[in-house]
Amino acid sequence: MVKKDARKATNPLEHTARLLDLVPYINTHQGISLVELAEVFEVSADQMASDLTTLWMCGLPGYTPLELMDLDFESGYVTIRNAPTLARPRSITHEEGVALVLGLDVLRSTIATERADLIEAISSLSHRIADLINLPLALSATSNFSPQVTSLIADAIVQRGGLKISYHSLYKDEISSRVILPLEMIESQGYLYLHAYCYAVCDFRHFRVDRIQSAESAEVERPSSAPAQTPEKIDFELQVVRPTRDVAERFEQGDLQAGDIFKGSSFSQHWIARSVSAAGGAVELLSPAEIRSELANRAQSILNRYQG
Repeated sequence: MVKKDARKATNPLEHTARLLDLVPYINTHQGISLVELAEVFEVSADQMASDLTTLWMCGLPGYTPLELMDLDFESGYVTIRNAPTLARPRSITHEEGVALVLGLDVLRSTIATERADLIEAISSLSHRIADLINLPLALSATSNFSPQVTSLIADAIVQRGGLKISYHSLYKDEISSRVILPLEMIESQGYLYLHAYCYAVCDFRHFRVDRIQSAESAEVERPSSAPAQTPEKIDFELQVVRPTRDVAERFEQGDLQAGDIFKGSSFSQHWIARSVSAAGGAVELLSPAEIRSELANRAQSILNRYQG
């Protein structure tokens, strides 16, 4: 038997994996001592007792005492009394099957074409689930991530190499070309970001991976260790025309009333202009004058095109 080094497993995914492994192991080793079970999974006895307490609160949907795991380990020996119930395959609802098929389709779209074995295995499982719930195979989902881009990013991080990317900036609403040094991938608020050094601004930036249009390898020099100059913030002043939830959330304001004036600041002139435009007339930009003038010219240009 291959033992897992669970003493070093501190992240939630590895902890969850150990909990999942415990159930079938205890099921086939009824009455095993708590100390021996801890040695098998290479954790302390206290940690094993904590894991079993967690499992004791898990079970099948319904989550009443009838569906929860009936574990006994107070005597120092571990048993599961309702193992036959837990061993029965659980049927899935139509909605659950749809979610699984869509998830598998997204997973398949993120795998490089060279891994035909994985793509075939995912397709086979998707077909089996679709047949089980009578779901048309025309149902599919697409991922915002390009497998070629994510593969190049992963290689660049490992090899400490550079990339030339085509990036869509929502602030400027334009696609720009940048040379970067990828450092790490970060997940935040449901989005995947690439933390990298950007040679265009000579500073570190976060790039949303789904906005990277294309990527290719590039020769780069290691960035200087000297700290980059911090750009100055741009102060702005707004007056509320219609108090809306969008305005309150976008500009991080509390209870707003029509006619209220508040101030803010941002490093990006583009963000100020786009945020005021996105408010749809709910706010009026009072200052700075140059951004106010830019918005007025842009609005007049759009109006001219609409009328002409």
